[in-house]
Amino acid sequence: MSQGSMIMIDSADGKFPAYVNKPNDVSNKTSGVIIIHEWWGLVPHVKGVADKYAAQGYVAIAPDLYSGASASAPDEARKLSTSVTTQNSKKMIDSTAVYLKALDLSRLGITGYCFGGTHAFNYVCESKDVSAGVIYYASRLPGDEQLAKISVPLLLVYGDQDQSVKPDQARQLELTLKTLGKNVQLLLYEGAPHAFANETNKQGYRPEATKDSWDKTILFFNTHLLLG
Repeated sequence: MSQGSMIMIDSADGKFPAYVNKPNDVSNKTSGVIIIHEWWGLVPHVKGVADKYAAQGYVAIAPDLYSGASASAPDEARKLSTSVTTQNSKKMIDSTAVYLKALDLSRLGITGYCFGGTHAFNYVCESKDVSAGVIYYASRLPGDEQLAKISVPLLLVYGDQDQSVKPDQARQLELTLKTLGKNVQLLLYEGAPHAFANETNKQGYRPEATKDSWDKTILFFNTHLLLG
């Protein structure tokens, strides 16, 4: 398996770091996946997620929206997460997409978790650079006007014990998107809380839901990003 590394990406507001892992054989049929980190920052868990995508044949890149900072306590994480606006994140994700497109990849997907899910969801609403999105437990949801702009397939992933977006809200979100004519599927895991797919979340981690959601995420991206 290939080894990941840290790189610097150019943007209008200056350079910022990102973790990238490329499969050993990159061709014009290879696709890329942008991974947006949780509110803790670009920590080892997120790099591990990128490594898993690379093992599946994707060029995986996780931009650091905190430009090197990270948090180990919720208060720190909250300060960092609230310092990043959707305008900030869109510029950085745009620059990340430019980096990937320079590799002559066939298509790009995006995924994100919690804070990263929120920013990935916003990006899917505002950008035409990606061809599919998988949103894990985004806590702040776009309004209907933004949702109406979405033009790509979406997979939404939540646990039914999530206190930031409760099951009825998640189901209503799926219904709203379907009413708007969008290609959307909701995965709602019984007994799973917020951030259930992070193995460092000792109380909230749910291995079975994590494996099932990962398998369905890969199937979803393979369906919408890979060329035959």
